[in-house]
Amino acid sequence: MAAFTDCYGCSVCLLSCPMWLQRRDVRFSVQGYAKAMQHGADAMAIKEPLSACIECGACQVVCPEHIDVMPTIAQLKGQAGLSLLAQSSQEALSGFVMSCDDAVQQQLGKDDLYIIDAAGFHAHHAGRVEHYTQLRDTTGCSMNLDLQRLAIPTGSMMLNSDGSDQLFDVEALVSWLIQGRSFERLVVENPADQAVLAKLTGKPVVQVKDLFGSNQNHAES
Repeated sequence: MAAFTDCYGCSVCLLSCPMWLQRRDVRFSVQGYAKAMQHGADAMAIKEPLSACIECGACQVVCPEHIDVMPTIAQLKGQAGLSLLAQSSQEALSGFVMSCDDAVQQQLGKDDLYIIDAAGFHAHHAGRVEHYTQLRDTTGCSMNLDLQRLAIPTGSMMLNSDGSDQLFDVEALVSWLIQGRSFERLVVENPADQAVLAKLTGKPVVQVKDLFGSNQNHAES
């Protein structure tokens, strides 16, 4: 994989970056991180922009230089004394695995908006994009996929314990995500999305593991 030193500033990553779309400030983008480091900046010098990254991973999928973006961001956040936001790989895997279950798929329909966990999806994009496309076509549900087949994240993990979001406007991102979509229920892979989406949409929100669990309970009874 390439490194930040290989970034030549093509700006392809900007259009997929929720952080940049909100701020329109190149410092708050992977391109900004790379250019700052190419000119001698260290992690502490870009701590504020690093703090605003929601770690969705879309930038790594679209990078034409195949830069190893997410591991580099994780390393930089560690050097700046920042905690990572993304859920564990096991948690990210479980939502995907349960979405493959036939009984879960039978409980999805055209009135559902299925929210893919963006970080887990982008980390395994090539191997999962076909699955989710087929899931959407089979069940009729809508999804948080854009025209590039990238998952629009919710940003819910940026919320503080008191529900505030100082560095990232979660409400604005969710409003953009649901704009123009017609749905009666949301189904989420990431448990962190449930409460914030219920609050911001006023719609019922269930976790995909609840659909999986209801099927298991029915089978055992």
